[in-house]
Amino acid sequence: MPVRRRPGCAPSRASQRGQAILFVALLVGVGVGLFTYGAVRSVSLNQQQDVKTRLAMTLARDALIGWSVARTTTGALPNARPGELPCPDNNNDGFEDGSCVAGAIGRVPWKTLGIPEPKDDAGETLWYAIAGPFRIWNLTFTAINSDTKGNVTVYADSTATPLTREAVAVLFAPGPAVGAQIRDATAALCPTTGTTIARNLCAANYLETAAGVNNAINNGPFISAQSSAGFNDRLLVITTTELMPSVEQRVGRELRGILSSYKTATAALGYNAGAGVYPWADLSNGFSDAPPYEVVGVGRNRGRVPAFGASPRNWGDPGPPVVPTLPAWFVNNDWRLVTYYSAGQNFLEAGGCSTCVNPTLSVDGVSGKEVVILMPGPAGPSRPPAVPLSDPTFWSYYLEDGPNSDQSDDLYVTPSSTAYTRDRIYAIP
Repeated sequence: MPVRRRPGCAPSRASQRGQAILFVALLVGVGVGLFTYGAVRSVSLNQQQDVKTRLAMTLARDALIGWSVARTTTGALPNARPGELPCPDNNNDGFEDGSCVAGAIGRVPWKTLGIPEPKDDAGETLWYAIAGPFRIWNLTFTAINSDTKGNVTVYADSTATPLTREAVAVLFAPGPAVGAQIRDATAALCPTTGTTIARNLCAANYLETAAGVNNAINNGPFISAQSSAGFNDRLLVITTTELMPSVEQRVGRELRGILSSYKTATAALGYNAGAGVYPWADLSNGFSDAPPYEVVGVGRNRGRVPAFGASPRNWGDPGPPVVPTLPAWFVNNDWRLVTYYSAGQNFLEAGGCSTCVNPTLSVDGVSGKEVVILMPGPAGPSRPPAVPLSDPTFWSYYLEDGPNSDQSDDLYVTPSSTAYTRDRIYAIP
């Protein structure tokens, strides 16, 4: 039996209610309502699923994303990170399992998510599979950031038509039992696990096979097919298109707050005549390129957040006052590599700035901005780029608008795309 993680990952009823409130607020704030059903075949939603099943799948999807966005490091969860997803529930107690293999299948852990039990029109709790890279930290050390992709394949009707090869998670509405499926508590050999367990815990008694693709095996591939006498599964696929924009907005907003606190701390320490400063930017090695210590440049104001070491004061400097720290999840998951950061010359430590062009930063032709942060949206087919971090063309693979990827000036624009997966800009003030 897997080790349970109730103390760390399965909150009490009170904390569940609090977590539910938190993720609902996050979902409203970051626009999960903009999500569409693009990853699920319209025939499945429009012709086969009734309202109850659609609502249950929507609730489960939004709850998984909200839970993922809200993840943060705490004493009980030292390695929690935005973007990770809970393991499925394999003993039907409503809580996530403490361990799961890549692509593991089980029921939606609705108590962990803090939501009502999501059931389809047949009264069956929804099932759920998770891609290996998006499991919790102690199960996979793959970094989760804007570059991370799912790796589960889902087909439409046949193996000739993939819906996606990059699913992060898949939700299943199992429907009523078909064929030889038996869903009682009698112990029997389960084809999914290869062990003897209660029939009502075995995915093979809930999920079927179509076109030679079995939905009841770990790690897929899975299939969304026409309903028939022997197949009635209904699927909803989650990819980084749905997940990562919300996660990025959490990252961008939190980073903006940390940088504001950095300026406040350095103001109290007397920097910039008491007005405070932001850290010098980093080109490629994770440390501020600050005068006169870096050989790669003198006083860099554009590039990346110096995640490993900031100047003129390092993260967590005891002061007083204490300089803020970057979250462990930001550093450990390489968010610095995909997060663009720039600070205006007037808000940097006095000294030579080799990259500064204007005293402040400009956004949409309006000067006076102190800081600009750009988040690139989820990885598309052009990433990762085959260029080193120090190459000036690097950001053209990440930022869609030319003025934002241009490394020669301090001029920026609000991303022009209206797609939910667009780049996003966060400025101070």
